[in-house]
Amino acid sequence: MSDLEIVAEAATLVSWGTAQRGHRPSQASRALSAKRLAALCAAAILGAGCAAVPPPRGAPAPTATSPSVAAATPKPSPVRTTRGRGWRLEYVGDQRGIRLNAVAASGPRDVWALGSPDEGTGQLLLLHFDGQRWRERPAPEVTWDSKDYERFPALVATGPRDAWIFAATSALAAHHWDGERWSRVPLPDMDYDRGERAGATALAPDDMWLVVGDHAAHWDGRAWTVMRLPAWAASVSAATPDQVWAVGSTSQPLAQGSSGSQAATMRWDGRSWQLVPAPEDRTPSKEINSQGKPDGSIPSIMLTQVVAHGPGNVWAIGTRTVFDYEDGSSSTTIAMRWDGMAWSLVPGSADVSASGSDGANGIILVDSEAAESGLSGTIRVAPDGSRTEIPPMAGANRRREVGVSAVSAVPGTRTVYAVGLAYGKNFGPMIARYR
Repeated sequence: MSDLEIVAEAATLVSWGTAQRGHRPSQASRALSAKRLAALCAAAILGAGCAAVPPPRGAPAPTATSPSVAAATPKPSPVRTTRGRGWRLEYVGDQRGIRLNAVAASGPRDVWALGSPDEGTGQLLLLHFDGQRWRERPAPEVTWDSKDYERFPALVATGPRDAWIFAATSALAAHHWDGERWSRVPLPDMDYDRGERAGATALAPDDMWLVVGDHAAHWDGRAWTVMRLPAWAASVSAATPDQVWAVGSTSQPLAQGSSGSQAATMRWDGRSWQLVPAPEDRTPSKEINSQGKPDGSIPSIMLTQVVAHGPGNVWAIGTRTVFDYEDGSSSTTIAMRWDGMAWSLVPGSADVSASGSDGANGIILVDSEAAESGLSGTIRVAPDGSRTEIPPMAGANRRREVGVSAVSAVPGTRTVYAVGLAYGKNFGPMIARYR
């Protein structure tokens, strides 16, 4: 049996699924999560190759007979516990049933958090931190359906007078904050298909990127310039003007089910977007289908987030979905890192509900069961692969149940915000901070 077949076998045993939004995880789901973690850590020890460049319009790439890179993934390092402060519950709102799904900061005194109803439809909730306290601010008039949480509006900020919200509903819309009010900004035609994710990043008010589907648009402070991407993108992050990364999949994601596509990573070098080979997995599924034969489908890998710290330090997070005859499919979290030469898988990614920059060239991975007791099980992964557990909340909140949807560091600092939902009798928006 090949390495990739072993990976597939391990991952197929995992029946992954995030707890229903707005509901507390069950004891059964907690038991399954432990099995998922063991399976993923075992699978991650194995090697993975890199895919050949796929066709530009998203057709699945042909099977690679000899991967261009054979990158052996090291065994996960032991998890250390950091000293000092842990997570601190900073805000729990009285807006019942609202979950925060995005957070963005330009500095310690300019942090935005965006949310919407955890169930059903409703308007966006916008909160702002000015260095002293969190306050609710008027939000753009966007009606959001909780069923579409996977493509929640992208939120970016470069300063107190420059923030953006990009909402992908029936149409793609941009809303800009100028320090006094939100206004809608016309967008060029980006061939948007309903259901696609929108990702955005900004280095300055006159240097911002928006990606959706297989298109990217750059804002220079006056106008948009649209260009075609070599694959489908879901997230974008910029380290410098000529080091911009977008990640997603090699073929267009399907509204229902797996597309069988592979991970796609793309880089803007200041002149054009180029596809960069990423680890792939084309191991046929051995699950028995309704005809009593091996299904034979290949895993579908979709990257949903990228964090670019520098030319030789980029992180990508996503999911690996395989056929499961009983449940239709099962998914596990995958993470990979670019070291300036090639992508390699990051071992021990566990069952991640949220991830983001740690403010120190690494990433933070929030386990889906961190909600069990005060954000326990939150791991920082450093560029050298070392892993450190952040202490959970202390005192009266040490057993507070919270669900984390997004994590982001404040630029230039090691302060990290986690946003989501606080469970309880009057569950509502939650913001936690670590520094």
